[in-house]
Amino acid sequence: MRTYFKTFAKMFKRHLTRLVSVFLMVLVSVGFTAGIGMSTEKMAYSLDDYYRAQNVSDLNIKSTSEQGFSDDDIAFFRQRYGEENVLCASSLEVKGGESPLPIEGLGEGITRIYLFSEEGPEKLTLNVPEIEKNGVSPTSDTEFVTYTERETMQLLPFEGDRLTMSLSMGPFSFQYDFLFMGTLTEPLHFTKMDDVSTQFEGEELSHVVYIFNCVPLAALLPKNDIYVKVSGLDDALFSAGYTRSLDAEKQAIETQFGESVAVLTLKENFSFSSFNAYAEKIDAIGYVLMVVFLLVTLLVVLSTMTRLLEEERGQIACLQTLGYSPFMILSKYLLFALVGTLIGGAGAYFAGEALSYIIYINFDWCYALPAYSLRPAPIFFVLSAAIIMVSTLVATFAAGMHKMRETPASLLRPRTPKAGRKVILERIPLLWNRLSFKYKSTMRNVLRFRMRFAMTVVAVMASTGLVVAGLAVLDCCLFQEVGTAAMIGVSVIVLVFAALLNAVVIYTLTNINISERNRELATLMVLGYQTHEVDLYIYREIYITSAIGIAVGLPFGCLLCLFIFDLLDFGSVAGINWFVWIIAAVLSLVFTFAVTLMLRPKIRKIDMNESLKAIE
Repeated sequence: MRTYFKTFAKMFKRHLTRLVSVFLMVLVSVGFTAGIGMSTEKMAYSLDDYYRAQNVSDLNIKSTSEQGFSDDDIAFFRQRYGEENVLCASSLEVKGGESPLPIEGLGEGITRIYLFSEEGPEKLTLNVPEIEKNGVSPTSDTEFVTYTERETMQLLPFEGDRLTMSLSMGPFSFQYDFLFMGTLTEPLHFTKMDDVSTQFEGEELSHVVYIFNCVPLAALLPKNDIYVKVSGLDDALFSAGYTRSLDAEKQAIETQFGESVAVLTLKENFSFSSFNAYAEKIDAIGYVLMVVFLLVTLLVVLSTMTRLLEEERGQIACLQTLGYSPFMILSKYLLFALVGTLIGGAGAYFAGEALSYIIYINFDWCYALPAYSLRPAPIFFVLSAAIIMVSTLVATFAAGMHKMRETPASLLRPRTPKAGRKVILERIPLLWNRLSFKYKSTMRNVLRFRMRFAMTVVAVMASTGLVVAGLAVLDCCLFQEVGTAAMIGVSVIVLVFAALLNAVVIYTLTNINISERNRELATLMVLGYQTHEVDLYIYREIYITSAIGIAVGLPFGCLLCLFIFDLLDFGSVAGINWFVWIIAAVLSLVFTFAVTLMLRPKIRKIDMNESLKAIE
């Protein structure tokens, strides 16, 4: 057993490069898919945490009457939901360029102004805002204090000043002084994008003034907004249970009040619904890209393990002759595969966490983001890591059992080389006869080893397709002016990981190719081939195979774009600029060229004497 365990260390040392290849493939693919999936869950968790921390109302009930809600109406809601779960407010909507404040430029875009009595927004227990103050305090108990939504640039210079506001609502007109305290983020309006709620009767609003508990205005103005927190909703925000409960409450209120009210849930709130919609879109993209990444990873990892078993033929034969059981022999290689995937998976988890955070903060362009949730989000990671691990172990076991069926005498002999036969190009004399000898040799090597050829083509095809998809989304956001800045960030991330996938795939398969052909390359060196000629002997095969993969990858990328545009509900394949396809092909070739430069030292370190020793 001591000898047996020594072979473990020797195997890991001898095949360290293969172990690193497995690790990198799992790290890139699982890290990417886990990061995309985690970002979806993190967005949902962050929104749910924000909803609970700010005690956001579930219903916004608007009166369609100019008189607003009566005292009996308000009493009904307080009795049904509890007084602490009901907040009444008056809201005034100012259309066009008219401004309630004498400040130049304030009419440009929506401005939300919040008016409170001297108690300020700190007394609110429902829809609790996040406040930024400048340290100014009211000078009297009757002085009104006002905040504006976030960082309205035109108002920032006036923090701490006393201003005059002119308001009119139906028959009421007001003009009074107030203390401008600073800015806040009201949890129902944390978007920075154009809010569809700023559209009123087909016209864009310039200002919305919300008045909370402001004496004497509260007694004079009709209360046309009631915010309700429905207690007992333990389901996660926007879950099926949560939605069913709110729909039932909405129906009950509409039955009670008829057309005199409009009931809005958080699904009709632009900030909450659009943020949740982005999370769902990224989730859908994650599943599509997960399939592509994991397919390529499985192909490369399985190729790595089956070729490792082939190289270990002699070791397996020796262990068989020493009486070790098939399970004992296979456990070495299963452990090798398990260690590679476990280390890669561990790194992928942290890579996924980092990636999900990067994706999340990209939405800072569109939202005053809720705090990033620290709740774990392992579903995508566990799913992708488990698929890779189980598939790798099963395939390693199956390939190993195939070797176990061979006799030790057969395993100790080198595998019989594949019989030479014509490749498909040789059947086309018009093309074949025009090729020089070196290209004929290259094409024979490329096309004779069909499994190696297919794996390389599929891997390059998938990574090229991902590059096309990333560039296409980027093109739509930048040139077709659809999507958001956050989607630009996501598309850049896809591009980066597609490049990494391409590099790792080409590096792994080419590295295996060189390792398997040491004897052949050493023979060329002995025959007098120059170093650069030996390099090109291998590189030509890589470039030709990669070019075929890229050619197939472009239409595959087109299919990916169709899926992604359908999921995102923007963009079209027809609208993609022509240069996107050229850039995608060039980038894939650049990735391939960079990898071949990295592998040049490996070719030049081939020991001719060691490689040409007789195996027999």
